[in-house]
Amino acid sequence: MTLRHALGGGEVVGKRVRRQHTVSKFYLKGFANDSGYIRRVSLPGQPSIPLSIGDASVIKDFYTVTLPDGTQSDLFEKEFSKIESLAAEALAGILADTWPIVGKHRAALATWVALQHLRSEDVRANHGNFSAEMIRLIVGVSGKEALRSLIQKAEARIVSDEELDWEWRDITKLGGPDLVPTANQHVRLLMNLLPGTSAYLHDCHWTLFRFARRSIATSDHPVSLVVAPDHPDWQGVGIATAELFLVPLSRRTVLTIQPRRRLSSSSIDASLVPDFIKEGTTSIARSINQGIAARARKYIYHHPDESPLDGLYMPLPETRARLAASNASELIREEGLFYGMTDKQLRGLGTVTPPGESDRGMTIDDLPWPFPGRRSRNRD
Repeated sequence: MTLRHALGGGEVVGKRVRRQHTVSKFYLKGFANDSGYIRRVSLPGQPSIPLSIGDASVIKDFYTVTLPDGTQSDLFEKEFSKIESLAAEALAGILADTWPIVGKHRAALATWVALQHLRSEDVRANHGNFSAEMIRLIVGVSGKEALRSLIQKAEARIVSDEELDWEWRDITKLGGPDLVPTANQHVRLLMNLLPGTSAYLHDCHWTLFRFARRSIATSDHPVSLVVAPDHPDWQGVGIATAELFLVPLSRRTVLTIQPRRRLSSSSIDASLVPDFIKEGTTSIARSINQGIAARARKYIYHHPDESPLDGLYMPLPETRARLAASNASELIREEGLFYGMTDKQLRGLGTVTPPGESDRGMTIDDLPWPFPGRRSRNRD
């Protein structure tokens, strides 16, 4: 299933608002009581309220895509439910003491873990931040007159100096223009990355921790990407750089997924190392719960009759502030980075090139105007 296919069909929902879950309901059952209730803790610790798993992690129209004719479709929510159904079967086997899991069950759970990570608010926000940074760089190196040309061509009108000054300041400010990634953009990214991410996780080394008495929490971002202690602060954390993927599966079970390259040595063939199962301890449970709290975005979920967060540090709600493109600032010039450059210097350019030089890389002429997802531009 691709976004192109989806945009050609699917159930049309018009203007009807749909309540869509960013965390699977079948998954949250593992942290709920017999009545289907969990406790939702808002960072940094209050309020703490019991609520139904059907009301947890709900965001209106989070996966509703806009079709070419302007109508809306919830097709992807239905596609996700198919993945969830297979993963629920695999999870039920694990919770019934089946380990290791192989074949279709391993593939189903790997796909769900990948989906659960990729469909998160974090991934959507980070994609928007990256797009904003790229727009800032491309416009900044092209210069104000190139920006004027882009707007005038798209809107078929004359752009005044005052308007151009405002647009330039807003687009080239630290972090770039304020973008709100759309469901279409997020789903396109998700569908592009899902097959490769699923296969990558499938081939990793899996370890299952079981806890007899200690309770485990989860969050609105239940797949935590953990890095090594020596991971550089300036380097982002992603699928390729994560040392470990931490996934609570229930209030008594935690899955860790580790790239096999981390196990390799001169005396060990990592491909032959079997999946492990370990008994969890109090210290391990505490460490896991602290990590879950640290990587939550807004909410932590746990069994309503237990207190796995007692004594832990509760961070502020995560705003995921965009990365500062400090290295790009020196490339941004009103006259354009390429002003006064010789042909020889231009031939040595990389991916961002002067307007009209599309054969060398991406230029401002390749940007759509207005920028998709840009917040309302109030020039007052």
